[in-house]
Amino acid sequence: MPKRLIPNPPNGLRERTRSNGTTRLWWEPSAAARKLGFSSVELDERRLTWSRREAERLNAELARAIATGKREAPSPMGRSIEALIEKYRRSTRWTDLKPATKSDYEASFRLILRKWGPYQVRDFDKSIVHAWYETLRDGSGEWQAKSLIRKLSILMSYAEILGWRPDGSNPCAKLGLKTPKGRGRVVSWEEFDALLTTADEIGLPSVGTAMVLSLLHGQRQTDCFSARIEDFHQLEFIQPDGAVAQGWVWIFDRSKRGNEGALQLHQDAVARIEAAMATAAEAGRSGADPLLHDERLERPYERDLFQRRWQEVRAETIARDETGALRSIETMQFRDLRRTFGVLARRAGVERDDIGDVLGNTIGSNAQLAMIYTPAEIETRSRAIRAIKRPSTEKKA
Repeated sequence: MPKRLIPNPPNGLRERTRSNGTTRLWWEPSAAARKLGFSSVELDERRLTWSRREAERLNAELARAIATGKREAPSPMGRSIEALIEKYRRSTRWTDLKPATKSDYEASFRLILRKWGPYQVRDFDKSIVHAWYETLRDGSGEWQAKSLIRKLSILMSYAEILGWRPDGSNPCAKLGLKTPKGRGRVVSWEEFDALLTTADEIGLPSVGTAMVLSLLHGQRQTDCFSARIEDFHQLEFIQPDGAVAQGWVWIFDRSKRGNEGALQLHQDAVARIEAAMATAAEAGRSGADPLLHDERLERPYERDLFQRRWQEVRAETIARDETGALRSIETMQFRDLRRTFGVLARRAGVERDDIGDVLGNTIGSNAQLAMIYTPAEIETRSRAIRAIKRPSTEKKA
């Protein structure tokens, strides 16, 4: 049996050798301790004396909790992680965030609170943060690990501004974290059509319309399900060759970056948008209302509800596939539709700058003025959208 780093360890102190040869040290609460609000706490194999003392401190805190029947709450005036997050939520940094970004931050803050809530901000150093990162990588993967460390870094930078930490002491900085490999999933036309058919047949055409807005126009999930009725216009605009074109244009502010987008609707999207508008008119909705409503609850979508409906469509599509040819849909995420737009447009020879204009990765000017004064900008975006074509099914003679 390998020699322990900490002989005769305090109760709850655990250690395990990782796959990379390093040792994980942590304090593991009993089932009774978990009922009192305790959770596992990462320690540091490079600071054995500190790790022993931290385990002993936790045991003492647990003993007091058992005696009183509840865990000690952190002091509201203390400079704990919990207090820091509360201050951040009351700051203009928080109020200035877009709703989609707030939702992402909230999910991360909940996990950070669960892990570190009572701990003092000043006690964190690089070794503690790095040990947590290693544990997150082992248990949750590289994406989750880097995302949580990034959110913790944002909090620690804010702590410096508050004077809770010295300037330049962010313990999350310069850790040399590995950048995870980007996701490269591309959706096939067979998968896309099968999902559209299922969405319509099970009474969720709104999910199918959101899919069309994403794959054919390269937009994010939130921008698709929250698009308003008044965001869609029938307009005339001048093409570079001087010809006047008329068609549907989608003008909106992107939820993540806040920049404005003006996109001509793909010809395969027009019928679905017009059908959705007819449904909205029958329901008496106004122009400021979201175009797409959940058919089951008859209310606008928010992210969790839309994800439940999307997952239902995906699961039902797989269940209906008797050949097993569509099992690949199990690995598909809604965000893959946006990526697929970029891949298909690039394959069609569209320049990266034009694709970036559609995706919203570049800062755009006022879309309404662009329609009047710089029609070529609308046309270049339209070229990227028109380039998305289904493969021909005609057989050569």
